[in-house]
Amino acid sequence: MTPIHYLYLINAGVFCIVGAGLLLVWQRHRSQTFARDMGLATISSALLPIGYLLHLSLSPRWVPIPTLLALLGAIPSLLFLSSGVLRLAGRRLSPLAAVSIAVSASLALALPAAGNKLFYWPILYLLVLCCMGTLALRWLWPKGGVERWVGPLLILLGLNQLFLIVYAEQGLAVNIFWATLIRSAIGAVFALAALEGAIRESARLAVRFQQMTEHTVQGVVVTDGARILYANPAVRNLYGVPLGQGAYAAFGDMPTGSFCDQTMQRQHRLLQSGVSTIANWENRCAVAGGRQLELRFEAWRVDWDGLPATQILITDDTERNASARALLHQASHDELTGLPNRSVLMRQLRQYCYLADGSMHCTLVVLNIDRFKLFNQSQGDLAGDQVLQAFVAALQQALGERGELMRLGGDEFAIIDPSGGAVREIADRLRSVCVQALKVPEGEYFIDASMGVAVFPDHADSADALLRAANAAMYQAKRTPGTSLAMAEQRFVQMSRDSLATEQALRKGIRNHEIYLDYQPKVDAVTGQLRGFEALARWRRPEVGQVSPVEFIAIAERTGLIVELGAALLEQACRQIAQWRATLGTCVPVAVNVSPVQLLNPGFPQLVQQVLASTGIPAECLTLEITESAAIDNLEDTTRQLAMLEELGIKVAMDDFGTGFSSLSMLRQLPLSIVKIDRGLIEPLPAPDAVAVVRAICQLAAALDLEVVAEGIETLEQAITARDAGCHVFQGYFYAKPLGVAEAGVWMQRLVAETATEDTESAELN
Repeated sequence: MTPIHYLYLINAGVFCIVGAGLLLVWQRHRSQTFARDMGLATISSALLPIGYLLHLSLSPRWVPIPTLLALLGAIPSLLFLSSGVLRLAGRRLSPLAAVSIAVSASLALALPAAGNKLFYWPILYLLVLCCMGTLALRWLWPKGGVERWVGPLLILLGLNQLFLIVYAEQGLAVNIFWATLIRSAIGAVFALAALEGAIRESARLAVRFQQMTEHTVQGVVVTDGARILYANPAVRNLYGVPLGQGAYAAFGDMPTGSFCDQTMQRQHRLLQSGVSTIANWENRCAVAGGRQLELRFEAWRVDWDGLPATQILITDDTERNASARALLHQASHDELTGLPNRSVLMRQLRQYCYLADGSMHCTLVVLNIDRFKLFNQSQGDLAGDQVLQAFVAALQQALGERGELMRLGGDEFAIIDPSGGAVREIADRLRSVCVQALKVPEGEYFIDASMGVAVFPDHADSADALLRAANAAMYQAKRTPGTSLAMAEQRFVQMSRDSLATEQALRKGIRNHEIYLDYQPKVDAVTGQLRGFEALARWRRPEVGQVSPVEFIAIAERTGLIVELGAALLEQACRQIAQWRATLGTCVPVAVNVSPVQLLNPGFPQLVQQVLASTGIPAECLTLEITESAAIDNLEDTTRQLAMLEELGIKVAMDDFGTGFSSLSMLRQLPLSIVKIDRGLIEPLPAPDAVAVVRAICQLAAALDLEVVAEGIETLEQAITARDAGCHVFQGYFYAKPLGVAEAGVWMQRLVAETATEDTESAELN
């Protein structure tokens, strides 16, 4: 190898070392991206001498290899160099400029010049470097610092190409020598600029950290597990003591029970060992001045001066927790007397009734002051409040530990004795309060009270029933003048017995086919023609008479009889549809209500399919109505069941829409065909607000391609308003009450006759 060959290798090696150094600087300080670009530019430049060395050493048939290396070195070198200079000046290389440089470099290396390819490339390199150097000189020189020398060095590197332009290959050695020196100097300048930038960035981050921590109301502490390495002013304000001497403080300088206790040290060890990445805990701490603070701590691992440490964020939740407790107390206690309110009473009753068994009792007394409204009217609200407060104090003193006193509202109170002790003893204590004068600033007053007593489980089997029983007994006591007390009446127990008897009778009624169907017509909102029926369950109980569907359906759902009853009613409706079709040759859809218990039965779609097959009616003759509450409570299961029914061709209607949560997204998710507006929304029509609600539902249904049925149409005004609002079908007493099978058949015959007449008239017109 000749000396020029060694010079090429030295040049390439220096370029690689300088470029690698710049990349290492960038890897340590990622914000200094100009160091990365200049490092890549310098490493790319190393390919040029290697490519030229191969050009000299290889035979002509291997010419493409040196040319490819030259292209791979020249184009990235110029692009990264330009990008690095611009980034150093706070600018970016535009895509148009990058494309121009890449194309120019490719042409300069590809075009021959009288057999010498060193002509175009040196000229392009000179122009680009001098241009970038001039720009760098203009942008960086006024800023001062080491980066100001980038411009002059780039210009020198560009002028170095004159050796190649003037002397061609004879100037290569000189060009490579100076290029190596200048490139090294540029690399050093960029490295120093990157380090200075990193220092400035660190200082900026330090200032930002100081601003964030010094002015925040949250305490910030950094500890190494044995010392406090940093504490912001908020920590000093929280604890009211100076933290440490100089830069450090021992944990012993902190108040007992603060963040430097055993809990903190344990969390510090867990964080440093990697067991946890973040730690949270709360503590009630005593600080200077005897104050008690409720502090919340959040800690995580940090590096502090190159050493592992733990940073702790301390939040003072004292006022927030106090406010939360005050709000909770306000929500659960009476403002005037400070007694627990009705919500607490029901919670306590449910707890006691849940825990009680056959050997335990819970006594509830509901006490109401007689004629207290008259007292307020005559003496004023202020005097009334004072009397209430005095009465409460006297009750608490009389009861002692014997019962829990609560205010239900106004002049009504409740006393719970969870031990279920002697009722007479409690009654005597309460009466003793009423016979004594209540002393208030306005004078002395006597009051009478009516009291009702109910005992769990003697008079009720639940908390709600116990309160109802005690209330009823209190109203019974009011019939007796003066202070009086009444026990819960046995009629509440009798009601339970009646409920059991009804349940047993319903079981027999289902087996004996006592439950039958009436059919209420649905008519077209425009033409008034019959559009369908709703099948409504009825029960004529032997020796009793008609039983409300609300009552026996609720019992059927509670006992699980609804599955058997629903299947029987579904088959009954389908057989009636089949009979009408056989007699009249046609049939309108009949809607059958489906209980939530039925709908969520996994075998319900198969049951519907079997009934349709056994009765021989098409699926379009049957509509199933589900309740809104059932769909919301079990949306996922309901969607799956309705999808299976949809595959069978069954239309599904959402019944009583507007009585529950009225979830609009639910209408979109469920495969529904019909939405029935509840009579509660139809009844106020034509009131403007009611019209707005109905119209909104109709517009939503139209967007979802749903038919709208208005329930409870009882007047012509309601019908006209609902029709104008967008309802398609009406159902209500204005058109017909629920009809027996024979009367419903008359409606069907009328529809057949009207249809035949319309067909005849249409044929005559054609």
